[in-house]
Amino acid sequence: MKAAFAFLISPVGIVCMFLTVWASTSLLWTPFPGEATPRLLKIVSTFLCVLPVAHVLPARSRAANLYVLPIGVAVASVGASVLSASLSTKMLDPATMRTLLDAMTFVLLLLWPAVMAAFLRGRIKLAASLAIIAVIASLSVHSTSALVATAAAALAFLLSRRDTLKTSLWIGRVGAAAFILAPLAPLLIAPLVGAFNGFSWLKVWNGIIFTDGVRLLTGHGFNYVASGYVHGYLGAETPKSLLFEIWTDLGVLGALSSAALLFLAYRLAAVQTANTAPYWIGALTFVATLGFLGGATLQLWWITALALGLVALVLATRGDFQTERPTAPSQSAS
Repeated sequence: MKAAFAFLISPVGIVCMFLTVWASTSLLWTPFPGEATPRLLKIVSTFLCVLPVAHVLPARSRAANLYVLPIGVAVASVGASVLSASLSTKMLDPATMRTLLDAMTFVLLLLWPAVMAAFLRGRIKLAASLAIIAVIASLSVHSTSALVATAAAALAFLLSRRDTLKTSLWIGRVGAAAFILAPLAPLLIAPLVGAFNGFSWLKVWNGIIFTDGVRLLTGHGFNYVASGYVHGYLGAETPKSLLFEIWTDLGVLGALSSAALLFLAYRLAAVQTANTAPYWIGALTFVATLGFLGGATLQLWWITALALGLVALVLATRGDFQTERPTAPSQSAS
């Protein structure tokens, strides 16, 4: 069991533990401790479950197990398209539409290990077809944020196929800088575009920064943003981005540790095998871009989806055996 949790002493694991400790400490001053505490426990326990699950996976994934991923993504994509078409003539309630969008976002996350699994088995046409089917399904349900994240991930994937290490380091640096410098956007841009429609979230964030004071350093406490929406303390125009949520909940220490975590995650993705690293970079870019856009932040369903996505990536990665059959020695001439 000790080997299963050895990942916690890696650079990524250490940063994750620091972020967990800081989030736990912030429960002392969060306005909603009754909601924040169980939510933090669920998030931490969900990710911790990934470690023993990944540990017990076979060192070499069988072909039958690998094909489960592309088959599942294909069936889910077709099902989403059919469901969207059948419901298009009816009045969709917001809850049904939200569920459909969330499901399609999860499918696009699983697309990366699914395409990797097909590629590793030499099924190039299947991999390309799978990507096309998933994108068409996303278009049918109007999953805008997830599609933008998929486009960014695809670009990162293509660049990493040419130079994996350089691409991952550059994207990691840009992502880390976005976490660290995020408050500059409302401070510098809000006064210039405040009168234009669609930029009201910048004015809201600008106002929060100027009224926060010391809270800019410590944050308001874990889960403040999520509970603030529910209880009406934060309006509809409040930013939905993960950048805003981290800065507002956990302050500068949360932002710095999140920046370090993202950079180290890209560096870890880059050191996977040559065949699998681009898919890890693509999946990571999808998750990061979606969080920046506000398509999914720290909602519990998304945390569960990320945990399952990690397990799927590990399963697919172990389908790349990196071995070759030895050549039979030629018979020496007598």
